[in-house]
Amino acid sequence: MVKSLKEKFEAFFYKGIVRKLIFSSKLGRRVMFGYADTGTSFDHIYKNEAKGYTKFGKIVDRVLLNLPAAKATRHRRNQIKKLLYVELAKNTKEGLKTRLVDIASGPARYLVEMASNEVSKNIEVLCLDADLNSINYGRKLSAGKPFLYKKTNVLRLGSRHENLANQKGWRPNVAVSSGLIEYLDEQIAKQLLKYLYSFLDGNGLLLMITQRASPNRNLIEQVGITQSGKKWILFYREPAVIVDWLTQIGFKNITFEVDPWKMYVYYRARKQ
Repeated sequence: MVKSLKEKFEAFFYKGIVRKLIFSSKLGRRVMFGYADTGTSFDHIYKNEAKGYTKFGKIVDRVLLNLPAAKATRHRRNQIKKLLYVELAKNTKEGLKTRLVDIASGPARYLVEMASNEVSKNIEVLCLDADLNSINYGRKLSAGKPFLYKKTNVLRLGSRHENLANQKGWRPNVAVSSGLIEYLDEQIAKQLLKYLYSFLDGNGLLLMITQRASPNRNLIEQVGITQSGKKWILFYREPAVIVDWLTQIGFKNITFEVDPWKMYVYYRARKQ
């Protein structure tokens, strides 16, 4: 297919100019070198501390960290904590320990930040991720807290974790999926949601965060490379689609809210 003049210009602009500019930025280099979708890259956004391989790179890193998509991502961390605190308080009031599983968790900094000494008495956290660097970093962050990190291909969840529930008596009453579904096609996404439904205990809560759009989509798609070596291209879906999926699977009391940047959507749903 013959490229249009616009496509040729965009290819030159992003590959010939933008990639060279952001190469000296810590976030930029990670995004370009196949770590765009890893938990450690998102953790850098959460920390919001500009770093570069040169003085100019540090300036570029600050520019990247100030992009609307980065601001929305930091807001995501705070909003997840806010929503989980509500559920934690509910469970504690009812005399229940919160057993939480985070799918594709990365280091799960937001969960570690939640787990103060007082909170740690009433929570157990299982973090599952395929990236070993994220797993090891999370273990360091959560040292001394009730966290268990497992290197797992979350797309192959199933019998092993059912055994955890059936043999060990550990079944989550909260499941968190943040920034995962948008990487999956419809069939795989639905399969994962069905698994989470079956894994959840009783009246368990699913807290899922997905993207419906991105204010920096062109930059992300033209520059970002994922762990699989592919362009950082996501499946953006409107709330009506996700709500329909959750309803079909059997979830009840489904609610959602959209962030101020109209980028992330926060879904809450109950098993019963």
